[in-house]
Amino acid sequence: MMFLGTALLLAAVHWLLSSIEAPQCVVEPSSAADIGAILKNVGVTHTPFAVKGGGHTSNKEFSSTTGVHISLAQFNYTNLDAGAETVAIGAGTKWISVYTALDGTGFNVVGGRNPAVGVAGLTLGGGYSWKTNAHGLAIDNLLEINIVLPNGTATTASATHNADLFFALKGGFNNFVCPLVLSVAWASSPSSHFAPSLKTSYMLLAPLFVSSLLFLTCFITLPSPKGGHLTYSAAQMAAVNATVVTFEQNNTDTRAAILFYDGPVLPEDMFADFFVIPTVSNDFGGPMTFLTWSGTDGGVSGLRHSPPSWARGVPRSCVAIEPFMQSALNTSTAASSAYPPVRIPILLPSNIFFGYTDATQDGAFHTAIAQMQANIIAKAAAREIMYPQSDGGSIYPNYALAGEGGAYVREFWGEDHLKRMKEVRERINPRGVMRLAGGWKV
Repeated sequence: MMFLGTALLLAAVHWLLSSIEAPQCVVEPSSAADIGAILKNVGVTHTPFAVKGGGHTSNKEFSSTTGVHISLAQFNYTNLDAGAETVAIGAGTKWISVYTALDGTGFNVVGGRNPAVGVAGLTLGGGYSWKTNAHGLAIDNLLEINIVLPNGTATTASATHNADLFFALKGGFNNFVCPLVLSVAWASSPSSHFAPSLKTSYMLLAPLFVSSLLFLTCFITLPSPKGGHLTYSAAQMAAVNATVVTFEQNNTDTRAAILFYDGPVLPEDMFADFFVIPTVSNDFGGPMTFLTWSGTDGGVSGLRHSPPSWARGVPRSCVAIEPFMQSALNTSTAASSAYPPVRIPILLPSNIFFGYTDATQDGAFHTAIAQMQANIIAKAAAREIMYPQSDGGSIYPNYALAGEGGAYVREFWGEDHLKRMKEVRERINPRGVMRLAGGWKV
């Protein structure tokens, strides 16, 4: 156990300042018995707590707390069983560690697109991946989860054991248990390679605006992996957006995403339309180890020529609609997981992000993001391209902004799945222990 001081602050650190809270103490359990004892203790004392895997959430109290902070840092490992074609991953592991461990083995998994994201949070929230077009969501590839129940009991959940709980965990976040180990099926082909996008700490799927610049990152898993950053000026936004839409509407190759290709041979002209748009900088084709440096260098060089945007006080912003094929979620049925409650057709994840340094502006930006999200939903509803709220599935929970409460949980899971999840909650968590932790609550 660690108390106030440098060690505590480091253990409680998160990706964004907006999601950090100062806990009373940090506990780093190393066994199921440790976690069981902690859960029983906070349950008896009704102490607020949080469980942190990777700490990549942008929402306060989702994996941070002013009470007892449970760090899963000791559950940081990736064990490949090549014979069974499965991978067991500790719930405190980040995706960069998973991919590094699997590099060169010929195996890979359906995992996060950002190296800093934790395995448990991304997976239990659904989990869109570079491999989703071909293999579905991360939760669709879960085989079993080692867990600790709110009463302190260690057990497992799978399609054949605690099946209702397994359903609820797949997209149900921290409502039911504390996860320890996630066993997943491999998702690879004999000629595919480690996804090099996760070797670099600078990786983005969708267009990102940094000041007046637009970034796209491209990775090709060829026998000699290569990649790079394409940096466009804001003047090219319309051209880039049009190219993204054209790609999303016409692409039929499940190995391709924007901008990623998972295969030994890149089809001719697969991404040609992106490369013909004039760029501020283009370092595609360089060694993977230089991507972090080159991406930062290109971005800073461009920012020197755009002072007006800094005056607006939002040095980094992103409004991204992430395109996936309509067949992407056909690998499983809606009844197999809490999220998404509707799989055909799929609605594309949308992410609204503002990066700023003045904490006094939290309320203003929170309001702005909520309004932008509401506007997107209203436009989609007007065009009849979103599901009824009772069906759910219109909002990707890993990207949702905290503060919308019950309205959002209906959007995540739909009324039918929400009813089933509540039944599981009453059986697994009758004393409400897991409600002492923050997050999206059933």
